[in-house]
Amino acid sequence: MSPSEFDSYFHQRATRFAAFYKSEPVSRLFGRGALFDRLRFAVDVAIGLPATRVLDVGCGSGPLFAPLAGHGIQVTGIDPAEAMVALATEEARVFAGLVAVEQRGWEEITEVDAYDLAVALGVFDYVDRPADLLGRMGRAATNVVGSFPSRGIRTELRKYRYGRQGVSVRGYSVADLDQLASEAGLVVVRREPLGRAGFAVQFGRSGPVD
Repeated sequence: MSPSEFDSYFHQRATRFAAFYKSEPVSRLFGRGALFDRLRFAVDVAIGLPATRVLDVGCGSGPLFAPLAGHGIQVTGIDPAEAMVALATEEARVFAGLVAVEQRGWEEITEVDAYDLAVALGVFDYVDRPADLLGRMGRAATNVVGSFPSRGIRTELRKYRYGRQGVSVRGYSVADLDQLASEAGLVVVRREPLGRAGFAVQFGRSGPVD
């Protein structure tokens, strides 16, 4: 999957994906409760650190902005899809001075020690080089949170559905997550199941940044 295909897919469906976060009860009714569970996991980690600066990778329409900015946390949201950035920018206006939005992909994360926490929710699902993404996040921030779909029928169905649109989907086992952390120079600090949807994981550094 090329970056252009990925960007185009989420650009065209920005409003649809944003709608998933409009109502938690409705989302849970349709089996999408994990979206809110992983949000709460990320916010809990941020508050527990405590973090003052967060990088929101693949920020989408900005569902993390309100819960983080509400605790006085500065957020930088990045997303490659133009329509997503437009929605996120509108959401960020409410939190002037605390939230900034930039149109760029994860491949352009070059910061080092610029944040206390880097978060990627619903991103590792579609990444062909997950260790590269995790490594970049681990250099940009001292702590990382990511969500990972588990292997199984649910993910296989998503692979088929998304694959018809030119977007690849991957699943992860617990062993995959440990291996991924090792490749990125990180360690798994906390792992929380998201029901059948997969896992929310907190990573930390296992040594100094190169």
